[in-house]
Amino acid sequence: MKTTKSNRAVVITGASGGMGREAAARYLELGDRVALLDVDAATLASVAGELRAQFPSADVLEVTCNVASPESVEAARDTVAAWSGEVDVLALIAGVLQKAGPITELSIDEWDRTQNINLRGVFLMARTFIPLMPSNDGASIVTIGSWYGRSGHALFSAYCASKAGVINLTQTIAAELAEKGIRANVVCPGNIDTQMHRKALHEEAESRGITFEEMKAIEWAKIPLGIAGPASTIVDAVEFLTSAHASYITGASIDVNGGVLFH
Repeated sequence: MKTTKSNRAVVITGASGGMGREAAARYLELGDRVALLDVDAATLASVAGELRAQFPSADVLEVTCNVASPESVEAARDTVAAWSGEVDVLALIAGVLQKAGPITELSIDEWDRTQNINLRGVFLMARTFIPLMPSNDGASIVTIGSWYGRSGHALFSAYCASKAGVINLTQTIAAELAEKGIRANVVCPGNIDTQMHRKALHEEAESRGITFEEMKAIEWAKIPLGIAGPASTIVDAVEFLTSAHASYITGASIDVNGGVLFH
C-alpha cells in the first residue's frame, strides 16, 4: 500500500477563514509544512500565531496574497519557492459568497468580485504554482466548489456560475496534469457552518424581516442531516483527496453536503 509522503510542503489559500484554518491545523498535525495565504494580513498574522502556539515545532509560513491579482500571486509564488522549493499540496480554499439578489439588480462590480476571487483566483494560483509541483511524487491540487455549482439557484447567479466554473476548471487541470502524475480534484460543500454562512443567514434574515435563529431554522430544515456541517467535514475530504488513499482519484468532484443534493 502506498503511504502519504511525509513533511510535505502545503499551500493553503483563504487560510484565515474557518475552512482554511482547519485545513492548516490538520496538515500540521500530520507533520507537514504549511504556507498560509490570505489577503487579510492582520487576521492571517493572528491565525499564524495561534497555529505556532498550538504546534510549537511546526514550519509555518504566512504570505499576504490577493488570489485575484497576478502580481500578488506571483510574489507569493516567489516567497513559497524560497521557503520550500517545491509544493506537494495546493489547497485552494479562498472564496466569497455574493450578496444575494436577482440578476437584474446585481451590480457588475459584485459579479466581478465574485468571479475574480472564486474562479480567477483558482486559475491564477494553478497557473502560477503548478510549475513548483514535482511530477510523479504524489503531488495534488484540491479546489472548493459548491452544491450551488451543480445547478443554478435564484438570487445567487454570480456564485453559482463561479463555482460551476471551478468544477469544470479543476477537471481540465486534472486532464492536463495526469501525465505528470499530479492529481486535481474538487470538494463541493453544502451549507457549512462558517462565518461566511452565518453572515449570509444574517443578511437574508434582515431582508426578510425575521430573526437570525428563524432564518437558520428555515435553511437548516432543508438539509436531510439536519445541520450545517462543521468546517472539519470539508477538511476531511480535502485531506483524503491529497493523501495516498486517493492515489487513483483525479478529476473527481466529491459532494460533502449533508444530503441537500444527490449527484
